[in-house]
Amino acid sequence: MSSILAFSRVTIDSVHYLPLSAIAREMRGGFQADGESQVWSMRVGPHELRASPRMGVVLIDQNPQLVSPAPVLRDGELYLPESVFSRWLSGWRAPPLPVRPGRPPSGYLKTVVIDAGHGGKDPGAIGRAGLREKSVTLDIARRMRDLLQQDGLNVVMTRDSDRFISLSRRCQIANQERGDLFVSVHANASRRRSISGYEVYILSDATDDHARALEAAENASLESEVGASASQQTEAIVWDLLYTENRAESRELASSICRGLALTQFSSRNRGVKSARFYVLKGTRMPAILVEVGFVSHPAEEERLRTAEHRQRLAEGIRKGILSFRAQAEKRYAYTP
Repeated sequence: MSSILAFSRVTIDSVHYLPLSAIAREMRGGFQADGESQVWSMRVGPHELRASPRMGVVLIDQNPQLVSPAPVLRDGELYLPESVFSRWLSGWRAPPLPVRPGRPPSGYLKTVVIDAGHGGKDPGAIGRAGLREKSVTLDIARRMRDLLQQDGLNVVMTRDSDRFISLSRRCQIANQERGDLFVSVHANASRRRSISGYEVYILSDATDDHARALEAAENASLESEVGASASQQTEAIVWDLLYTENRAESRELASSICRGLALTQFSSRNRGVKSARFYVLKGTRMPAILVEVGFVSHPAEEERLRTAEHRQRLAEGIRKGILSFRAQAEKRYAYTP
């Protein structure tokens, strides 16, 4: 351990701790804190750590590791037990200093993963006249694929036929294919047949009864896919740590898609950006959103969703949102020599 880290060491309840900011400086790593979710992250070359105060789990290169005692927050500084540094971080090597910092990431936003909700034995929501969510989502997803491929984007479909794909497998496909964005397409339903319109969700706590009910419905097909050794609390911690980096971009993408749908000038109501803990979003390692394109429980909207014209407009609206999001992201990364 360097003299800098040794000097930064503090003792709390007889345990030696190191401030994460000092570790990042010592290793020339990137360091940031997300104020909304209270998650601190550090990158050193290809390696990454994420941690949060009072949580007995840290993510080391996307892998959850139990730590005891937990990280501590003091005066706005996150402190890690010294054992975390000695066990996992001390061997990390700092990357070479960038020659021209500020250049946009190479090939930014090239791959979009489109997830057609439900499928196979899982029909999803069913309208009064018999329209099945799984058929609507697959058709719109295919239309989105064709449009985005025309724009030069690589598109990965989690399913391209009427077959059942588990929620965890959908996440695995997105991560394995190294998607830059994840867009899950669904159709809504409500006991109140007067409710209509589209809405876009990001991963966070549900804020109203409708979002909580929708969360339960969309997660209903969840199989027993989480290891028995992990408690539900630990799972929630890991999901939050994984998603934190992409939370702001996911919200921006959701807003952009809402605007894109509004620009298609069709009669559906814009219900805005909302949040819920959809399992299909929890496992993704990229900006991820879930689009509810309309309510099959609303008689008129069910009929509109049956038509090719309406589905094409929905696909075009989502495409506009994705392209607008990409344009804004590239502006942020614009390089000025």
